[in-house]
Amino acid sequence: MKIIARWQSKSEEETRKWGEKLAKDFLRPGDLVIVAGELGVGKTQLVKGIAKGLGIKEEVKSPSFSLVHEYRKEGFTFYHLDFYRLEKEEEVVDLGWEEYREDEKGIVVVEWGDKFPFLFSPPFFLVHLRYREEDTRDIEVYYDSCSG
Repeated sequence: MKIIARWQSKSEEETRKWGEKLAKDFLRPGDLVIVAGELGVGKTQLVKGIAKGLGIKEEVKSPSFSLVHEYRKEGFTFYHLDFYRLEKEEEVVDLGWEEYREDEKGIVVVEWGDKFPFLFSPPFFLVHLRYREEDTRDIEVYYDSCSG
C-alpha cells in the first residue's frame, strides 16, 4: 500500500474540497474507497465532496441508520455505505456487500470500513482522516494495488 496524496483541512468546506479532488483525480467506475477515522473527524464531509466531484447533484447524507445510500449517475452508480453500527462480518455480507463490490459500474465508498479490513481485497483506496489540532485534520490517501 502506498500513499498517493496527503492534505490538511481546517474546515468542513475544505474537507469536502479535498473529497472533490480525490474523486476528480483518482476515482473511476469499479473503484472502492474505504474512509477511516475517529467519530466526528469529517468522514461524511469527505464523502460529500467525493460525490460532488463525481457529479452527484443530490444531497448526500450519512447512511448511519439505513447503512447504504445509492446515487445513480449516467454511466455509474455511487454507493455510500456506513459500517459504524455493524458488529460482525456476517452483517456486512447480509447487506449485500458482494453485489456492491462486483458492480463494475459502481463506485463504492465505505465509512468505517476499517472495522472489517479482511473483507477488502485490492485494488482499493484507503483514506484516513486524523485530528491534528482542534480545527485541523490530516487526510492521507493510500492505494493498494496488490493482488493476492
